Amino acid sequence: MNSAALYVHIPFCLKKCSYCDFFSVENSGRIDNLYLECLKNEAVFYAEKYKIDFWRTIYIGGGTPSLLSASQIEKLAIYLKNSCLCKNITPLEFTIEMNPESVSKEKLDSAWKNGITRLSLGIQSLNENALRAVERHCNVETAISALETVKSCWKGELSLDAIAGLPCQSEKEFLLSLEKIISYNPGHISLYTLTVEEKTPLARNISSGKINFDFDEADSQWLSGRDLLLKNGFFQYEVSNFCQNGKKSIHNSSYWAQKDYVGIGCSACGTFYGNKSFRWTNTENILEYENFWSKPFPLESEIPRSIEEFSLETREFEFLMMGLRTFEGLNSARYRKNFRFVEPWNGDLEKRLEPVREFGVKTTENPDGSKNFSLTEDAILFLNKILLEL
Repeated sequence: MNSAALYVHIPFCLKKCSYCDFFSVENSGRIDNLYLECLKNEAVFYAEKYKIDFWRTIYIGGGTPSLLSASQIEKLAIYLKNSCLCKNITPLEFTIEMNPESVSKEKLDSAWKNGITRLSLGIQSLNENALRAVERHCNVETAISALETVKSCWKGELSLDAIAGLPCQSEKEFLLSLEKIISYNPGHISLYTLTVEEKTPLARNISSGKINFDFDEADSQWLSGRDLLLKNGFFQYEVSNFCQNGKKSIHNSSYWAQKDYVGIGCSACGTFYGNKSFRWTNTENILEYENFWSKPFPLESEIPRSIEEFSLETREFEFLMMGLRTFEGLNSARYRKNFRFVEPWNGDLEKRLEPVREFGVKTTENPDGSKNFSLTEDAILFLNKILLEL
């Protein structure tokens, strides 16, 4: 049976954080049901076009999906599950992102009752000064209240996000915040280093001297945070992702393993791999998106999106780039199967990685005779530099 991962973008936020460069629009009122209808129509279109029997995973991200009401979460979950060809197959994982300021028992109950099995909660920090410095919409009290609500009534898997290196907090304060996050016993934690993206309010504030930011301090905080997570029983399986008891993100693992995925909603991306691989990116114009996908018989040639076809050589480099992010690494048999026509390596992964062995490359023998190649714990810190050598 044919399957794919499905990413669903809800592009609305109460207020955009100063560090964020993802597409989103501020929305303080109700999200229109028309947008949900359009998501349904788009999901059905791609399921029929690519003969997708079931969604392997579904991920509702944003933006802030928890701005949806409880009834809208129910409606959207039903739409998505029924959009593929076989409607009785349950996804391996069904995730929704929520922000602390819009968490409620009603929304959590609605999500669980309608087949959503995993909650990703964007805490980021439990330090008041840090939250204020990056213009987060919630304060510590709101974040703790959301965590307590989740603790008392959420029945599914839980992932929490944290950011190292936020301005206006010391390393000690960061670690106290992370310890508090760990105390809620999530099965998964994503720990990121603050990235200062150009043209964001944060970048302007740093450039003007309004906010002090130390890149070395940010890296130091992340390393200390990583060590704290490992000490508390978490396993690092990707550059920024840690889990307990094997509770990896199945959906995100699809990206790192170059598996096909459909992206629906404003600005969402989708990618299908093959000898001719292609990626599409939807329009960021919400009115244009809704005007098109609310039509009864959409023409593929008129879909408001851009399409990029990329070569086998580009796909090969992306395979290396994504696979080396993970501690499982790259599989030699899969590399040989997919890239035997890419010269001059012709499917020889060991030869392909020769230029970066000095950084630290581990080799693992598999029962089927293949090998996995991955970066060491120290080498993965220099991933960007390593990729330049490939």
